[in-house]
Amino acid sequence: MSVFVSYTEVNIGCACVLMLLLYSIKMLPTPQLKFSLFYKLVLWHILYFLSDSAWALVNDGLIPKNTISILAVNYSNALIISFLFYSCFVFAEISTRPEMTRTQIHKLQTKLRIPIFIEAVLLLVSFVLMPNFWLDKNLEPKFLYYVVMMVIPFVYIMTVTLRCLIRGLKVENRKNLKTYLIVASYTPGCIVAGIIQLFFSMTMPVFCFWCTLIILFVYLNLQNLLISTDTLTSLNNRNQLERYLQQSREFKDYYVIMVDVDHFKQINDTYGHVEGDKALVLVSNALKKACDRLGKSVFLCRYGGDEFLMVVPTDMPGFIVRMIQECLREQIQNRKGTQYYSVEASIGYAEWDGKPSSFKESVVNADRMMYEEKRAV
Repeated sequence: MSVFVSYTEVNIGCACVLMLLLYSIKMLPTPQLKFSLFYKLVLWHILYFLSDSAWALVNDGLIPKNTISILAVNYSNALIISFLFYSCFVFAEISTRPEMTRTQIHKLQTKLRIPIFIEAVLLLVSFVLMPNFWLDKNLEPKFLYYVVMMVIPFVYIMTVTLRCLIRGLKVENRKNLKTYLIVASYTPGCIVAGIIQLFFSMTMPVFCFWCTLIILFVYLNLQNLLISTDTLTSLNNRNQLERYLQQSREFKDYYVIMVDVDHFKQINDTYGHVEGDKALVLVSNALKKACDRLGKSVFLCRYGGDEFLMVVPTDMPGFIVRMIQECLREQIQNRKGTQYYSVEASIGYAEWDGKPSSFKESVVNADRMMYEEKRAV
């Protein structure tokens, strides 16, 4: 059996694995943009594997090898791999910058596509007008082609890796360090696999193997996030809270802070559950902003319904409450659309010694204080 045929079989096998993954992603009951972008990332990998398979079949002669077929498969590979790494860039940005709005994401995508469209036009024109410029007398692509082919992907992937590493080193991002490292790990593997395949083993799909493995790894991590994340607010959920309680701790002085949306049932009953969801998202965004400003290792989750829970290592709970109230006022002031109702929240807190066995008692005490405040309003 020809080595190129074996190469094709491995590529198609990896593409089939990712197709099953694609179906699994499609069936996920989540509206999160991150999964939509990951779906596109997997799709571009599949298209590249299939395009690379066509390249192997042309080189083997199973597809007639001539100037047109060689240029066609290499043009396809160059464009698809650029879109593949473009998708990596966008997915990495969303994974490590959850505060980005859809407008910001669309602007980023538009800017990142421009170099690819320029490459597409220039390669197409030069392939048609000067095919011999790119191919040697044996109809093999010259070294310059591989340089041009990898410039845009290399810039994308190196940029996103450096951005992820820089963000991961910031104190406020340490809690998401695993996500940053997973995203950043894609690059060195791709570079090594690509170099091995281009210069040492053109008949062994090393790049295909690496991409499939890292995609599966990222998918498992996303599934874990799905299990531990509230789909509406993107905050931690009760499952993640249980994990958090089992972790070892550096501090002993913690405060459990409970936040409850006032008149939430009335908002749902009067304006509908869509508006109720908007109120929850508004409060959750205010809490996220407060956590960012605190710059501490704060745990934040949606505790249930319209209740949110924070665990903060501090000896000044009053300051934390004022910070939350300030962030909530800012979110309300920046609120878009017609404001049919006001969004307010009651806050209570209680000291916690860091031991899992005493956590429920602290939650009860914080809850009691919160409802005393609610009744006082």
